[in-house]
Amino acid sequence: MKIRDELNRELDFSCDELIEMFGDRKRLKEAEVNDLKQKIKGYEDKKRAEEAFYQSLSPVRKFFAGRAPSHHQAVEYMVHVKERLKQIDGIKQRIQQIDQVTVLCREHSSDEPLEVSSALTEEIIDYRKGKDS
Repeated sequence: MKIRDELNRELDFSCDELIEMFGDRKRLKEAEVNDLKQKIKGYEDKKRAEEAFYQSLSPVRKFFAGRAPSHHQAVEYMVHVKERLKQIDGIKQRIQQIDQVTVLCREHSSDEPLEVSSALTEEIIDYRKGKDS
């Protein structure tokens, strides 16, 4: 089966090999999503513990404890949570593309090339390089 992207690069793969490769890539992407979710959960747990500790202090100790200004906390939240959520969304979109191409590959039987995005073509090339190494 021939695969072509927007840049008119053509690759030749068997359908079974392509499905296997996309299955491996999908598992890696899902593991990456889980890792990012664990990092977000860890950050939120840490912030909850810090807040609980701060609330348990006496008013005098709170005065001397000093907290980061709210804008620092907002930036920290953006870095640790929002950016990771954006990464998760991007990865989920890539997984969805992989699923669509897998379905198309199973249904595709003609001699015409299968159209995929250049990002998927790059993943295919990277996978082939990694497998050859």
